[in-house]
Amino acid sequence: MKRLLSIVHNRAVVRASELYEFGAHPDQLRKAVNQGLLHKIGRGLYTCEDFILDFEHQIILACARIPQGVVCLKSALEWHGILPPDSRQIWMALNGRAKKPVVDGLNLRFVRFSGNSFTQGVVNTKIDGVPVRIYSAAKTIADCLKYRRKIGRRLAARLLSESISGKKCSEQRLRHFAKICRVNKLVRVAYSSARMSAAPMVQEKSS
Repeated sequence: MKRLLSIVHNRAVVRASELYEFGAHPDQLRKAVNQGLLHKIGRGLYTCEDFILDFEHQIILACARIPQGVVCLKSALEWHGILPPDSRQIWMALNGRAKKPVVDGLNLRFVRFSGNSFTQGVVNTKIDGVPVRIYSAAKTIADCLKYRRKIGRRLAARLLSESISGKKCSEQRLRHFAKICRVNKLVRVAYSSARMSAAPMVQEKSS
């Protein structure tokens, strides 16, 4: 039982199948849950008793319960530190043909990507030892431009402007994903405008 609990504490969220690989028995899991030492948060998913459902842990749960999905849009930007974290809702991308999952206990908002728009720009990382899939900053900014009606046009425009002035991502990567998301014209115009605005300042300094 001590070994079982130590594994869960180190992983934050763990699947029953993983615990079985370490020698745990189903009866031990039921006993730990009945004693309040573990919490069952979904089919075959367990957490420790002091699990706090903050922003990062919501991402963990979303990725654990929907392994085929990818954290996207506002939630991805929040994870990258571009927007302040908000645990009230997690945005996830699904493959265009995937069946929409039913997940109790989590406030998820789904969008559908397809082809390279779904497969490219995925960052495979871990939070508290749990594998999660999140789109990169450059990919997410391009996605926000594409889905600007869903997240708000003003926010999408601000993200693009700040990504250029604040160098949230490289121009090369943003242009690459903008082409995939079919918003390359918006990005091209934004970079051209930024360079034109900066040009008089450069001339003034040189004079």
